[in-house]
Amino acid sequence: MDKEIIYGNRIYLRPITDADTDMVLSWRNCARTVHNFYYKKPITAEEHTNWLRTKVDTGEVWQYVVCLKDSGTPIGSVYLQHFDTATLTGESGVFFSEDAPSGQGYATEAVTLVGEKVGFDKLGLLHLTAKVISENEASRRVHEKSGFRLARTIRGDSCSDGTTVDSLWYVKDVPAYKTDRKPILKAHTGHIHEKEDGSLLISVPGSKSITNRAFLTAMLAEGESVLKGVLFSDDTESFLSCMEELGIKTETDRSACTIKVHGCGGNIPNKEAHLNVGSAGTAARFLTAVLGLCKEGIYHLDSSEQMKKRPMAPLLDSLKELGCEVIYEGEEGFFPFTLKPHGFGRNEISVDISKSSQFLSALLIAAPVSDNGLKVNVIGTHGLSYVEMTRRIMRSFGIDSNSDGRQYTIPSGTYKAVEYSIEPDASAAAYFIAMSPLIKRPVTIEGLYKDSMQGDTGFADTLEQIGWINAVFTSDGINITPGVGLSISKQTSDLSVSMRTSDISDSKQVSDDAITVNMSSCSDQTITLAAIAPFLNATLRITGISHIRLQESDRITAIVSELKKMGIRAFEDGDDIVINPGTPSEAQISTYNDHRMAMGFSLAGLTGTSLTILNPMCCSKTFPDYFAYLDEILNVVKKS
Repeated sequence: MDKEIIYGNRIYLRPITDADTDMVLSWRNCARTVHNFYYKKPITAEEHTNWLRTKVDTGEVWQYVVCLKDSGTPIGSVYLQHFDTATLTGESGVFFSEDAPSGQGYATEAVTLVGEKVGFDKLGLLHLTAKVISENEASRRVHEKSGFRLARTIRGDSCSDGTTVDSLWYVKDVPAYKTDRKPILKAHTGHIHEKEDGSLLISVPGSKSITNRAFLTAMLAEGESVLKGVLFSDDTESFLSCMEELGIKTETDRSACTIKVHGCGGNIPNKEAHLNVGSAGTAARFLTAVLGLCKEGIYHLDSSEQMKKRPMAPLLDSLKELGCEVIYEGEEGFFPFTLKPHGFGRNEISVDISKSSQFLSALLIAAPVSDNGLKVNVIGTHGLSYVEMTRRIMRSFGIDSNSDGRQYTIPSGTYKAVEYSIEPDASAAAYFIAMSPLIKRPVTIEGLYKDSMQGDTGFADTLEQIGWINAVFTSDGINITPGVGLSISKQTSDLSVSMRTSDISDSKQVSDDAITVNMSSCSDQTITLAAIAPFLNATLRITGISHIRLQESDRITAIVSELKKMGIRAFEDGDDIVINPGTPSEAQISTYNDHRMAMGFSLAGLTGTSLTILNPMCCSKTFPDYFAYLDEILNVVKKS
């Protein structure tokens, strides 16, 4: 693609030429910018010339000279490189002459221009990243003012000269209004295989829920644990970053999805730390519990704006009863706050789980570091599948617990280091399970079996009971074929799928053959079920989901709002959702920065209706390359 001059308010960017090599080389190696260049060594003219000729000419690097608009004077350079075609991500950087006017914001404008005009417009990228040495205040300001968010801190980042530095990893996401273009960089994952019979064998990433629970138990264990099948996403990266801030050493092999965790034996190395959990609910709740029950320390915890809206009070109230001081730095019961722990002041506590079962899971995982064990009494009701997942993982690391469903007893002790394999993510698999009838193809999710500890495996049972799919577990994993129609038992099952009409108001004009599905056991898939509901041959009522109003978005209101945009008759009935069958019409789907809205509603666009998913890469929270998977699946289907 031809490169052209890009004009800004006070500067313009012109494509770099060989004649610019010496000039740009001097900027790259000057004292003002060398600390942003984390290779930490001068770059020779030969190296830079080769880089320009081999990388710029082939399109592997897009580099521009930054010039003042009024005089044409060159003052710096800006570039994009290191393109990840699976997640449509590129790395941005900027270097400036020591003689460039300082404090004028030219670097900020240059980074913004190359990001917007080249990264998002020309290349169709969905993310930009930038690595900045933490001590470089000027570069940090440049990227923050350019719209980058701090994603994680990399402790002891290796440089090419053998030294290490602390680096900051910044990320900028494509604006929602730019997401309807076709990218130049082709997304490809290699995890979709078409079998001879036309069915699809799909390998999904590791479970986010299991990954973060395994991180915490391995962190508290005595010895070195090896975790296999690790998911790398925004949520797990946030957890890793917090572990590093706490002094926990890890060795990561991203290509092999493996991490070695050097456990602390229950004694957190750093007695004071500033943590940012991002939008990760597991990191927010689990780390808060563990740090709040240490024998000493001062821990400052912050989060994303999205996480600041999610409740923390039930867990923090329990920690206060156990003796932890909680100092709120904003609204009481929410992030940010400071914890000053003093160990376990008692050996029995109650926790209200009506808003999240993570509060209970957090206390269970943290409890073994106590001297005398802990009893946790449960207040309120909630699906407990994720709590049982927590207990199974704890058992794998050497700590068992007892429960009658209302009280949990956890002994004191130390987790033991193990080699632990993480299951494929049942929540990620659910989209492809629900997709089978829409693409008219059998689908097998590799490695997902009936004995999975993940509650979302039950979603396949729910879809089978309403006639949407047929599900069979094989040696390869769970095999899905399209259903033959609506087939509902008149009797309520363990999954609470039933025919029920008596509680649906006639004024809402709901059909008499309505189906009621209780989603309390796999509520993360409420959005997925709602997205396929228009294609059922009966009205659907979804119940047991009141708590999803307090997740990444108010999911009940969000679901109804976006279905109405599609021309589907849907409404809220208390904390239930009622959805009538219908044919979706063209619409732009808002995602509310909620990963499950982006992934779930993509299914409704697989039947020929044109749906535009705004801000699709919010799915990076748990499944960064979901839309790469989807693109590859559609390409396979189109060929047949």
